[in-house]
Amino acid sequence: MILPALVALLAAVGPLLRGSWDLWAQCLVHLLVIVGLTLWLLSRIVVGFLPLPSNRVMAWTGVLAGLAAASAWSSPVPGFARPAFFVFLQGLWMFAAMAALSKDERTIIDQLIRVGAWVLMALAFHEHWSLGVERPASALLNQNIYAGAVLLLLPLALERGDWLLGIGLLWSLLWTKSAGAWLGLAGALALTQRRSHPLLAKAGMGVVLVCAVVLYARLDTPEVLHRWGWWKAAWAMAADRPLTGFGPGTYAYVLPAYRHLAPYGLYSLYAHQYFLETLAAFGIPFAVVWFSGLWRSAVGEGSFKRFAVVAMLLHSLWDYTLAIPGVFWLFCYCAASAIPDSPRGVNIPSAYKPVAAALALGVGLASMGGVWSLWVADRAVAMAAAAVEEGRLDEARERLETSRRHNPLDPERPLLAAAVELRGAADVSPARGHGPWLAAAAALEEAVSLNPYRTATWSELAAVYRAMGRAPLAAHVETRAAAVLPR
Repeated sequence: MILPALVALLAAVGPLLRGSWDLWAQCLVHLLVIVGLTLWLLSRIVVGFLPLPSNRVMAWTGVLAGLAAASAWSSPVPGFARPAFFVFLQGLWMFAAMAALSKDERTIIDQLIRVGAWVLMALAFHEHWSLGVERPASALLNQNIYAGAVLLLLPLALERGDWLLGIGLLWSLLWTKSAGAWLGLAGALALTQRRSHPLLAKAGMGVVLVCAVVLYARLDTPEVLHRWGWWKAAWAMAADRPLTGFGPGTYAYVLPAYRHLAPYGLYSLYAHQYFLETLAAFGIPFAVVWFSGLWRSAVGEGSFKRFAVVAMLLHSLWDYTLAIPGVFWLFCYCAASAIPDSPRGVNIPSAYKPVAAALALGVGLASMGGVWSLWVADRAVAMAAAAVEEGRLDEARERLETSRRHNPLDPERPLLAAAVELRGAADVSPARGHGPWLAAAAALEEAVSLNPYRTATWSELAAVYRAMGRAPLAAHVETRAAAVLPR
């Protein structure tokens, strides 16, 4: 029962932790999955048989894992890309694991997800009726993300015959006022129910037309204009790095280099378009392989989870719900459910069991150590920020040094280190050119090396050099910034 519990942890519990958007929630889920997988592998080694998916699924997941790793490790902002890579890997792992899950185990996972859906729906009703929230977000970050989660949970509720849950999810979906979610739901009906339920398909097409009219009426609104700019920026990113992209989870941090394409200078954490953001993050080869596999899971008739996949992909033409880890994992489970269970596997001879067990345990411990270091580093930065606010600069420096040891690629840490040094340099003349001023300049130099797309960092670094009386260095900084941020 270890494997079903791990899948349920991602698909059912992940959305309840604010969509696992916070780093602490991601680290918690990662650690539990790594521990569970290590124990499962050890148990299979003891038995002497390791289940395997089909050759097609193995090849598909292996190619995607390799392309995603290449994207993350070649990213110009690896401190953001590598943690996001592990979020994707958790979703991809479910495709390989699905072949080892029996029909009964999948039923158990569905029931646990249904419990999570009840929790999300109950929270939405509580927020709306008890707290007076007009557009409730439930346990997720905002109402649009909740609307996307409903698209995945609603078909599962209907598949299990839980009509009360289905009605409640539809009712709460009305509160979100998400035209994109209704477009995805209606579009999925029109595309998937043409043969089995023609009337539903026609009704879906009617709703699609209504949603299209609503969206057309919004063409000149900031909501649409901003999205258009973000989409153009994502396309330009993909064109600049077509093979590997800029790395998963990096859109927001690279966007300043393409600010001329975003209207009114408005920034966004996401491109609000999953297909374009995938191209910008992972590159064209990855996108072709990934969406080809998703297309195979979405075709066919009679599957509620396939319906959920189609609805979510249509919704993702307009919104960023799939950029939220917990919802992405739930989506991956729905897509992977099209993979049948398989009796395939490999026998492990007794002579190789100690070696295989040692290898599994070593990889598991190393992975747990990496996730733990990431969490310790993030916590140290948060504690350092609190220390700075209270004027405890020496403690802040110690916390930042701890963070550096555990995660030297974090671009946010040197920014805070520079702020600490500049605060301590208030009584030191910058003309001397040493002490805290040099330390601040060194920290900002590290910050621009880890994230060269943050415009303010370049400006701060040039200002520090000018304050120190080093105008040539300040001019050189501006030249370097112009090479990265030409516009």
